Amino acid sequence: MMSDAARAWIEAQKKTQSLFAIVETGLLSEPARQQFLQSDPSRRPLMLQPEFAELRNYGPWLVDVSHMTLEAFLAHEYFTGCTAMTSWIRTDCPAEKLAAHLSDALLAKNEAGEVLMIRSYAPEVLPMLYARADLSWHAWLFGPLEEWWIPSADAKWQCFKGLNLAQPGKYQPIFLDAKLWTAMEIDPLPYSLTTELEKEAPEVFTSTCHGDRLNQVKVALEAGRDQGLTESEDVSLFASLLLMDREFPANWPMWEKAKERTVGEKLPLGVVMRELSE
Repeated sequence: MMSDAARAWIEAQKKTQSLFAIVETGLLSEPARQQFLQSDPSRRPLMLQPEFAELRNYGPWLVDVSHMTLEAFLAHEYFTGCTAMTSWIRTDCPAEKLAAHLSDALLAKNEAGEVLMIRSYAPEVLPMLYARADLSWHAWLFGPLEEWWIPSADAKWQCFKGLNLAQPGKYQPIFLDAKLWTAMEIDPLPYSLTTELEKEAPEVFTSTCHGDRLNQVKVALEAGRDQGLTESEDVSLFASLLLMDREFPANWPMWEKAKERTVGEKLPLGVVMRELSE
């Protein structure tokens, strides 16, 4: 049975619409990132602002994938086994205009008047923005897109519908009201640990889906907190060890002593474990 995403992809190609992927190059392995930057000149960086110049080659890029089948796209070496491919877009908007539009969408203001950079394209952020159709910038943000697809659990896709305007409308700065600001205060630890493990130890994961992997890491981090650990480094170390060895900490006889010293004496878990293992 054909998925909704596959149907949308084929329909876009029949209508000669454009298909674009957003690739966060900093999440590629270093050799793949260098290869990406040196290859197809039709790829466009989204961090166009001068203040992002140093981050540009590590940030999001817009890639035209209209010529590919969905299967070939998903099997591409840049995207398998990592989170670099964050989403794909179906649209009638030309690439140059869409890149400028998505570049503007990297900036937002909060109620304090601060200008912030947001990963508006990211799978964990986009649904929160889409849910706020009551705010004036919503139609601007999603105006030039027919559909914006992000990966979800079980290798499926979640679709966000836009207005499919051939030209982006008048710029409307993204404003984070108190409700949205609170919702977007995302705990960065699961995301950073997932990214690190995908690069250094992808074998710990039981799925290739980013959402599933993120949930695995969240469960492992919660297990560390349930042990009484509070410091981010300690919780991350515990989660990593648990993901690498499902029997941890039950199979390490020094665990209760290590936990007692870490929690009771406020010592780093890594230091305590080294000392007890000598």
